[in-house]
Amino acid sequence: MGKDIKNNPSQKFAVVVGATGNLGRALVKKLRAAGYTIDPIWLEDHHPDATKEESYQKLPPLIHLAVYLAGITHSDNTETMALADWQKVINVNLTGAFLLAKHAFSGLKRGRGVFVTISSINATHPYPRRAAYAASKSALEGLTRELAVEWGEYAISTHCLRLGHLSKLMKTTEFNPRMFPLIQKRIPSGRLIEPEDVASYILWLAEGGAPAMSGAVVDFDPAYVINIKSIN
Repeated sequence: MGKDIKNNPSQKFAVVVGATGNLGRALVKKLRAAGYTIDPIWLEDHHPDATKEESYQKLPPLIHLAVYLAGITHSDNTETMALADWQKVINVNLTGAFLLAKHAFSGLKRGRGVFVTISSINATHPYPRRAAYAASKSALEGLTRELAVEWGEYAISTHCLRLGHLSKLMKTTEFNPRMFPLIQKRIPSGRLIEPEDVASYILWLAEGGAPAMSGAVVDFDPAYVINIKSIN
């Protein structure tokens, strides 16, 4: 990475943690098409553990975009949930984002970069049996806001996308074949979010689409939550 920067100072560099998931693959494709060089260690199936600090020791020295997409969920009643299951969700969804922020700071400062995290409508409208997931996403929103204040003087902007329902589920989500039709009935357009939709928005942010904005949590949702509230 250092050699690439020296040979081509105009090159754009991105770090995408969670690059092997549905959303990650869509984002990587968009970034590559836009000319970004992506930190390769997160692109492999056997990528580093996002919850371990040593995984972030060799980030690029120049970073224009750092995105934390890694996330898992766990379904259980709060009163029966094992502490280990709670901690695993917190570690993947929140601690990993903190570690990326901590170790990407110097590269983002040099690149006057953009830091992006992914929240969920569960942060404000949680489903039952999702205590760890809802808590981790709420905390991630708080982290993103705090970093906007802390990093503003270095021209680093932070953004959190509070996603509605994607057309493709996370690997750890329990699949219910009746779920998507019910959700689509509550979406005014009837359209679920495609990973490419989110990828295009992140690229827009990275390319300076919102230079006056930082610390915002954007409801990336086709009015599903709004419609539920109006029905209730």
